[in-house]
Amino acid sequence: MLRPYRSTDAAAVLALYEPFVRDSGVTFETDVPSLEDFSKRLAHIAGRFPFWVWEEDGTVLGYAYGTTHRERIAYQWAVETSVYVGRPGNGIGKQLYQKVLSELRNRGFVWAYGVITLPNEPSLALHEACGFEPFARYDSAGQKLGTWYDVQWVRCSLNPAAPGMAEPQYDVSVE
Repeated sequence: MLRPYRSTDAAAVLALYEPFVRDSGVTFETDVPSLEDFSKRLAHIAGRFPFWVWEEDGTVLGYAYGTTHRERIAYQWAVETSVYVGRPGNGIGKQLYQKVLSELRNRGFVWAYGVITLPNEPSLALHEACGFEPFARYDSAGQKLGTWYDVQWVRCSLNPAAPGMAEPQYDVSVE
């Protein structure tokens, strides 16, 4: 079931995220955050951007959100997106992403950017299926677990850019 993130989801989201931090190059985060720090991070994101989870039988199986792309105000129409699923290939990631991208579009954002550590064919396929296109690749962008990884940047056009556009809508309420 697709539903908005709630603050009570933080531990379940961390449990899903932890193996990506500990065992892979999917994220360049190298230390598993404490639940307290992670809860604060998620509350900050969910307070400003769309953040959705997929839950079945009380278990969070995936999540996706938008977040700040860059801090400078001129970048406010661009967001960076993330999606994590425990078992790719079951359609959960696509449904999560479609919901997040739809909300971002409705809030007036222009671009959604994704950053994919390579190799990661499931993530590349998901992003392509959701309307993202590759536009930049950083070779040997980061080293984790003794391996150098390339990073593929992808982007999804949400709305046409126009002079004098209204600022995108950020703040939302979260339980």
